[in-house]
Amino acid sequence: MYHILSKILVWALYPLTLGMALLLLAYWFERKRDRRLFRRLFFSGFTVIYLFSITPVQRLIVRPLKVAQPTTVEADAVVVLGGEPARSLTGIRLFKQGAAPFILTAGGSGNLLQEEQKESDRMTDFLVEFGVPADRILSESSSRNTRENAINAKPMLDSLSIRTIALVTSSLHMRRSVGVFEKLGYEVIPANSRLFRIPKKRERFDPFTLIPEVGNLSLSTQAIYEYFALTLYKVLGWV
Repeated sequence: MYHILSKILVWALYPLTLGMALLLLAYWFERKRDRRLFRRLFFSGFTVIYLFSITPVQRLIVRPLKVAQPTTVEADAVVVLGGEPARSLTGIRLFKQGAAPFILTAGGSGNLLQEEQKESDRMTDFLVEFGVPADRILSESSSRNTRENAINAKPMLDSLSIRTIALVTSSLHMRRSVGVFEKLGYEVIPANSRLFRIPKKRERFDPFTLIPEVGNLSLSTQAIYEYFALTLYKVLGWV
């Protein structure tokens, strides 16, 4: 029940959902010839979508979710949470650098409609394809969310006396993920997933950052979900 409710309730908080709802209400009041409410709702809906689509607001929302990264990683195991391919690539990179002797892939299906192939199975195939020995991979494929990732992975990790893990996930997802695994007693080394090393840009004002972009709207939406989920996890005592 938690899984279904958490996926549905948060939709009302998403900028695109909220903005579109306000615009539809504006249209309804325009049909009712109520110009005052039409203008207010239309402006509100437009503003919500615009603000969350520009770079300064996106950065303001995303920044508090980021976790500091260590320069070196030494752990008992690398734990890769299900998601984009960059997570698997980061796990492979850490393993080949000798950061840990084992990799655990964690993830079933986080969607409301279950997928036939589990995320961890796809990641395991990917790891083997790129040279990680199969006998060094553990796979947890029944979880549907971050909390279940950790709970279901715990027996496998404990069976190998693993206490320190290098946790691989996206930067937005890292704060909540670290909290969940630390709650179970593990020492967690955060390792943000990435495809390539991206040079840090100089901080200076760029007027083009005020132009709305779909990528910014997507990142803002992901950040809002993380705030919602992190609050819920704290209320439930999971972090």
